Amino acid sequence: MLLASFLDAKTIYFEHQVVTKEQVYHHLVEKICRSYQLPSCGNKLYEMILARDAEASTAYSSGIAIPHVRMDGFDDTLIGICFLEQPIDCAGTLVSWIALIISDKSSSKLYLNLVAALLKLSLDKEMMARLFRERDPHGVVQSLKKAEIKIKEDLRIQDIMVSNPVTIHSDEKLTVLSRLFNESGVSFVPVVDDEMGFLGEVNMLNYLKVGVPDFLMMMDNINFLKSFEPLENLFQKEDVVVVKEIMTTEVKTVDPSASIIEVVFEMIQHQKRYLSVVEKGKLVGIVTAMDIFKKVIKA
Repeated sequence: MLLASFLDAKTIYFEHQVVTKEQVYHHLVEKICRSYQLPSCGNKLYEMILARDAEASTAYSSGIAIPHVRMDGFDDTLIGICFLEQPIDCAGTLVSWIALIISDKSSSKLYLNLVAALLKLSLDKEMMARLFRERDPHGVVQSLKKAEIKIKEDLRIQDIMVSNPVTIHSDEKLTVLSRLFNESGVSFVPVVDDEMGFLGEVNMLNYLKVGVPDFLMMMDNINFLKSFEPLENLFQKEDVVVVKEIMTTEVKTVDPSASIIEVVFEMIQHQKRYLSVVEKGKLVGIVTAMDIFKKVIKA
């Protein structure tokens, strides 16, 4: 199955003016509804796109936005595309093309595989330059037919993982780690060497434990302790303790080719909301339970 088989020149266009994301949505809805009969069209479809957009950003760092609408009573999958001469700022991410996907509610797997194919395409600078030079929807379809970009049949964890996660070296001080926690909003960080070799993980609890004296960990109850004073130990040690002293080296990891259900099983078995994705000893990404929820369950 090829990406080009889901495309129709009638729902592809080039925008030369400065426009907003909402204007692009309006134009795509007009083109799609003019060529296809959908259970919901016009303003209703437009509102559905905006509602889905409000749940989470659909923009990717590679310059593409992929809004998606799942529609009751629709047994097909459509893609409308707009190539933008003037990029649009979508919540801090510059987007130069928008691919709107409309599918039925049972096609999450196909949708995610389409997203994977579109993202791979967006990273191909040579191919993207060729498509923008086409200036013609029919030329876009023909170019993609020749490229033979395939839609995979099986969704793998590499299709939804975060491929450029925050990482840290084992010899970094806890001051660096605390800054990463604060700035990135993550609760765990993979530990790697200079070659991205995977060494282990360090999480927020590893960090906080530095401020808890050993004798407290041996007690069943510390209700008697009302003072914040024990955690002051953490502030004193931040400039002294390094990551390798508190990191966990024996951790469960997954291969990028692992299936979604395999990763869910491992998360439940090991009571972990996140896993490092490792291939041949090197870190290639991370996946969280929320990634699976948002990108698979709620896709």
